[in-house]
Amino acid sequence: MPKKLIYLPLIPFLVVLILFFVFPLLTVLNNSYLDKQGSFTLVHYIKFLTDPYYLNVLFVTFKISIIVTVITLLLGYAIAYYVTKVLKSKLAKRIAYVVIISPIFTSAVVRSFGWIVILGNNGFINQMLLKIGLIDQPIQLLYNETGIIIGLIYILAPFMILSLTSVLQSIDSRLDEAAADLGYSRWKSFIKVTLPLSVPGILSGVMMVFSLSLSSYVTPALISGGKIKVLAMLIYEQMTQLMNWQFGGAMSFVMLVVSIVILMVNNYLLKTRWSEGGRS
Repeated sequence: MPKKLIYLPLIPFLVVLILFFVFPLLTVLNNSYLDKQGSFTLVHYIKFLTDPYYLNVLFVTFKISIIVTVITLLLGYAIAYYVTKVLKSKLAKRIAYVVIISPIFTSAVVRSFGWIVILGNNGFINQMLLKIGLIDQPIQLLYNETGIIIGLIYILAPFMILSLTSVLQSIDSRLDEAAADLGYSRWKSFIKVTLPLSVPGILSGVMMVFSLSLSSYVTPALISGGKIKVLAMLIYEQMTQLMNWQFGGAMSFVMLVVSIVILMVNNYLLKTRWSEGGRS
């Protein structure tokens, strides 16, 4: 086959990418530096980056996304490691995978409403804590950042777990046996062998969960009852309720740029840390 024809199957994917990703992104970018008369201006960026209210919303959005990503990584790694390295039965592994991916097939709206019931003052968590005697009165788990974080962790955990399991199950178990023969303890073998080899899964999981958490609208809106504003909610309000496409576009582009920078820094730090660890 001629070299030029090798790239022919990529054309449909490129067309879809341009139409549904590149073109909308360029449209949003174009709107962000135009005023209502169509003239070039940076007033929308200046307003967003100098107004304390919008900066606080940006800070809250990234704080929630980072907390969700860190907790999801810790929980997801433990679950993925248990499923791939500890469980021996194929049937048990299949059941575990079904349990892990089953929430993905449920609407985010349904799952969010489920957590509203669970986290409420008369919900399962508060009632259980009251019966055990750990609390004297219901604790506030709804309409705050705590509720949003819990809801997002549950919704995004499968993406982290699947990213990690795909890498962990490809790591040859004989490497752990070789490390044991060299005198490594189980913990040291994990730190020196398994963890560095699973960095690609960590990177992909972190990027996926952070991006989804950062752009999440349904879960924060429902669980917070609109009391806690995140950037996606503000963008939605500006573009659909206030019809201020220019300011909404500026906020969208700032969120995109900042998230890309954070992900690049995260990738650089992780790759540098574990490449140095591998050489030591």
